[in-house]
Amino acid sequence: MNITEVWFWENNQLLLYRLQDDLIPRSVFLPELDIRLLARCVQMSDILAARREFLQGIQQNRQ
Repeated sequence: MNITEVWFWENNQLLLYRLQDDLIPRSVFLPELDIRLLARCVQMSDILAARREFLQGIQQNRQ
């Protein structure tokens, strides 16, 4: 098995690690994914509002 990147949910935040390095700010496999946006939306209690905010955030990041 060739695992090069792991994600941990810890203390209400998403932490990404590359096995050769230490903590990394962005995913190697999903470099355009806004990790802070994802973590914020995951914590929202209203799933529809979380989905809406996540999709809006993705659209804004593409522009």
